[in-house]
Amino acid sequence: MKNRYTQDKVASAEILRLLLQKMAAHPAAFTPFAYALWYEFITGINPPLSKAVNALLDNKQQLTDDLVHELYASHIADGNVEAEQAFKQNMQKVLENLARFTEATGDEAGKFNAGLQKHGERLSRGLDADSLQGLVGEIAQETAVMRSSVDSLQDKLQESKSEVERLQQELMSARSEALLDPLTGVFNRRGFEAQMRNLAANPEMQGKQVSFLMLDIDFFKKINDTYGHLFGDKVIRVIAEVLKAQVKGQDSVARLGGEEFAVILPDTPLQGAKVVAEHIRQLIERGKIRRMDKDESVGGITVSIGIAGCDIGADWLATLGQSDEALYVSKQGGRNRSTIYTPPQD
Repeated sequence: MKNRYTQDKVASAEILRLLLQKMAAHPAAFTPFAYALWYEFITGINPPLSKAVNALLDNKQQLTDDLVHELYASHIADGNVEAEQAFKQNMQKVLENLARFTEATGDEAGKFNAGLQKHGERLSRGLDADSLQGLVGEIAQETAVMRSSVDSLQDKLQESKSEVERLQQELMSARSEALLDPLTGVFNRRGFEAQMRNLAANPEMQGKQVSFLMLDIDFFKKINDTYGHLFGDKVIRVIAEVLKAQVKGQDSVARLGGEEFAVILPDTPLQGAKVVAEHIRQLIERGKIRRMDKDESVGGITVSIGIAGCDIGADWLATLGQSDEALYVSKQGGRNRSTIYTPPQD
């Protein structure tokens, strides 16, 4: 998989034919957003998007331009556009409220300063005891009003600080959720790519090797057909849990779509990655998964694995594609095995 869209020219031409039929049946314009949406829906590479679109279609709902943009922003665009927009709007409200309150306090400060100047002028002219006592009372009263205004401003500043921190936390959570696969909780494709960008930018990783494991659940369609899609989803979740339990430190697990997973193993040579792959493969092979509809457990579920590695600064997308090629070799060799990528002989 050298990029998000792996279909060749023949396959993509067939997809184009199908998606044009889909687009023609809805009022949304023939925009790049609509094209990307239907492309990912037809190919099935974006399960959350497929689920959302199917829900709309099941309810006989037509896809308008607004719906297309909403779906694109939620399931295809980088980051969580809706969350970013909400953050900006809420921050604007916080700043506007704070500006109004600061302006009101500034007015009070101006009045207080003018009052002090006036009282100073009166003192310079000389006052008898009664007038002086009255002046002190006025100054005390005005000072109390100013003090109350300053205290209120301090409270408002603290309240605004807490609100900004809450909004920042919500935005960070939304950004994190945009990188996660909702079914398994592991990284999705965007999260996987973000992890690789972070690793490549880490000075401590320079000159070190990264290895990839590409895993695919064997005969997954048969599992779905035999036991149902709910059980199929459970199989995917369980395998994700196995993978998460076997990684550590900077290692990462991602679900790239359907029944396909990838594992990033930084600072790990190929033979070390092979040991990890075999351990994972054997754990899954020995495991059993309980059905939800019947009191029985299903065993014999296996995975095929492809392994490839490169220097962290090299073209890791190409190396990821090599691990996919090695996965294909494992499949062709009988499944339930792991294979290290071997360059083709000239």
